[in-house]
Amino acid sequence: MKIRYLSGILLLAAGLFATSCDDEENYSVRTGEIISEVTTGNASVTAISAEVSGTVKDLTLVSPSSYEVGAYYGASDNPATTGSKKVGSVDENGNMVASITGLTTGATYYYTTYVTLQNKVTRFGEVKSFVATNTKVTTKEATDVTSGKATFSADITGTDGLPAYEKGVKLSLSADDITSGMSYELATVSGLLPGTTYYYAAFAKIGNGYVYGETKTLTTATQQMEYVDLGLSILWAKNNIGADRETDAGTLFGYGDQTGMLTSTRVDDYPSSDIAGSAYDIIHNLDLDGDSPMKSQMPTNAQIAELVNNTTRQWTTVDGVEGMRFTAKNGNSIFLPAGGYRNGETTVSDATGYYWSGNISTVHNDYANTLTFNSSSAKVGVSKRSLGLSLRPVRPYAELNPESGKLAFGDIEGNGRLRIEIYNEYGDTQKNPPIDPSSIKFNNNMVVSFTLTGITGNLKSGAASAYVAGLEYSDPSWGVSYWSDLKMHEYEALVTGDGTYTVWMEVSARANGAIVFCVDIEGLGADIVDWEKVGVEVNAIKLDADVAQGVNHSIVDFNNKDGNGKDGRIEIYNEYGSSGAAAPGAYNSSMKFNGLMLVEFTIDGINGNLVDGASKNYHTELSYAAASWNPSYWGGANYGSATVTGDGTYRVYTYLNGNCEGAVVWTIELYDLWKDLVDSSKAGVTINKVITPGKY
Repeated sequence: MKIRYLSGILLLAAGLFATSCDDEENYSVRTGEIISEVTTGNASVTAISAEVSGTVKDLTLVSPSSYEVGAYYGASDNPATTGSKKVGSVDENGNMVASITGLTTGATYYYTTYVTLQNKVTRFGEVKSFVATNTKVTTKEATDVTSGKATFSADITGTDGLPAYEKGVKLSLSADDITSGMSYELATVSGLLPGTTYYYAAFAKIGNGYVYGETKTLTTATQQMEYVDLGLSILWAKNNIGADRETDAGTLFGYGDQTGMLTSTRVDDYPSSDIAGSAYDIIHNLDLDGDSPMKSQMPTNAQIAELVNNTTRQWTTVDGVEGMRFTAKNGNSIFLPAGGYRNGETTVSDATGYYWSGNISTVHNDYANTLTFNSSSAKVGVSKRSLGLSLRPVRPYAELNPESGKLAFGDIEGNGRLRIEIYNEYGDTQKNPPIDPSSIKFNNNMVVSFTLTGITGNLKSGAASAYVAGLEYSDPSWGVSYWSDLKMHEYEALVTGDGTYTVWMEVSARANGAIVFCVDIEGLGADIVDWEKVGVEVNAIKLDADVAQGVNHSIVDFNNKDGNGKDGRIEIYNEYGSSGAAAPGAYNSSMKFNGLMLVEFTIDGINGNLVDGASKNYHTELSYAAASWNPSYWGGANYGSATVTGDGTYRVYTYLNGNCEGAVVWTIELYDLWKDLVDSSKAGVTINKVITPGKY
């Protein structure tokens, strides 16, 4: 009697364990968990041959002598019974291939993958078919290649008389894996990875048989990600990975997938631990940051919760794409498209956004945490690790913190200045630098915050009440630099004693490293009594900092200051004016800074609108008081004012010692202008920008 059954698992050492009864024909073979999967894949065909594929899992612990893999094929739709057998091979990942020759051009063949254990039990995959054909496919060069997209096309001939067929292109990261690559239409393909070399081949698919064109390569452009300051603990990127625009869904990744092309639905094929910032974090591994000292990565679950809890959210449509706009208290925002998800190779568009965090679920490790949102809500969610979701990078603020014990300071050059030497190729810090000078890399600006102690009560009799501090900086080229003349310009600080101060600079070309990097304070070194009491700390060096404050333009008003019939006033905010009534406490939770405030504005409607004999020169300066009335500035300094001479753009600024939070009065005074206007209704103002380098 023959007894044959497939169940359970018997696996000893490296081989399959078979038991025998007293009769050679009586045996049992257990394969249930040894062979977890047998599938029939696609075939690569020509006019007279085919290479068929499939999967057989898991044979890694089974002795090769204990099994045989391959394909049965024939003209019948039951090839396992009536067809011919072709022995194939299987790799360590369970991928089987078998090469079939001697086919008849134009004939349809059916085939199935098989695995036989110990020459006794055979399991089959599903039955598929192909047509042996002399169809020719020519892969054309990809066009319009960007960091996240490329357009593919092909010429296909010899299809007359064939059944309906599909055409497309396969993409892979390896020439050897092109037939198992991802399939796309012959069109513009989005969601490619930046700075990545792809192999691609056009195809015609007839049944389950593929005719391929030649394999070509393309390399996508690198992508330097743009980041948005939402006033949170980290910066959020403007675009998804693999997206050229904020409205593109980009690449859909399985959790921890390093290629964007892993479509396995088995969770075991994906990491089962936290991966943000690790070797499994593809964002961390991509070159998205240029020469920035800070590295992008996947957001953590806590950072996603911070985004949801500290922004307002609006479901909206941008350029025809639905998604969620997250707007911060500082007025900045990011748009996340609702790109759906991918299950295997099938993309599901369900008007929902799914974005990976880099943290595994604490409830069940088949799942990882996500940002999930739709038209009614946004929340921290979970998704199965095998699903393909979007990725939105985050990055720390570009901030360096020098080692305070290595700073050099004092009247170093003997010129009466107090110099804080952060790095100087020609100074004491060259041998033992507080920072790595090569890490000073920025495109737009650099902001330096420093704290002085032991100054108040330690100055000579008759010492000045205030001292101007400024940057002295050059990169190694000597071409990108700022050399403060220590006059109170918009980049300097006004030092009045112990406290924290901010100096900064802007550049029009990229700064790359530092050869001289100091803060000088004019005259202070000469006025100090006891240097032993003085302490200096550089708190932070911010590179390409967001120095702008948001403005509620809808409440900005041009009016007559205090109804005196004489002076003009640009009211950015006034708790006791129309803006205070329209938006009470408008800036109290969004504006926090120390030091400089600069306002750039444009005024029009003056030219041709002045009375005869008007001066045409109007002294203009800033007035500001924090929500607590301190710090404040009411004009009168010998710096920071402007002279308005007619229509145009002007800047006014002041330096405020102490932490400024919110505003109670925030205006620009244009003295004597109101009385000289023929028709004040013709005058209009726009606040172009508000700059506060000492934002916190």
